[in-house]
Amino acid sequence: MFKDMKVVYIAGFVLLTLFGAYYYQDILFKKPQSPVSVQTPTQTVIRKFNVEGMYCDSCKSKIETAVKNIPGVVQVEVDQEINEMKVTYDAMNEAIQQTLSAVNSLGYTTGLKSSSGKLQVLDFNVTFQ
Repeated sequence: MFKDMKVVYIAGFVLLTLFGAYYYQDILFKKPQSPVSVQTPTQTVIRKFNVEGMYCDSCKSKIETAVKNIPGVVQVEVDQEINEMKVTYDAMNEAIQQTLSAVNSLGYTTGLKSSSGKLQVLDFNVTFQ
């Protein structure tokens, strides 16, 4: 009796193994692919912003998280000691207005710095007379 059971168990094991190999053949016998390469933008633009109203690391992380989610943003660095945010954009997809809106919606005052650091643009909807 035990010899018969042994044969049944072995036959069942072989059948289940073959069935499993057939069912999962796309996973088991798949040829390895080359690692996925992350495409980095060929050209980037760095813009600096003044950010007022940051008091703690939580403020810094909230701003960085919000700005990182904007399309075209490659990197965000916030320095709360000097109230500055440096954003690296894909050169083909700068989203300055969206960045200003995202930071302002969090309750902070922000403006775009000029390359000299003297001029600060608080809003692009300014009309000159």
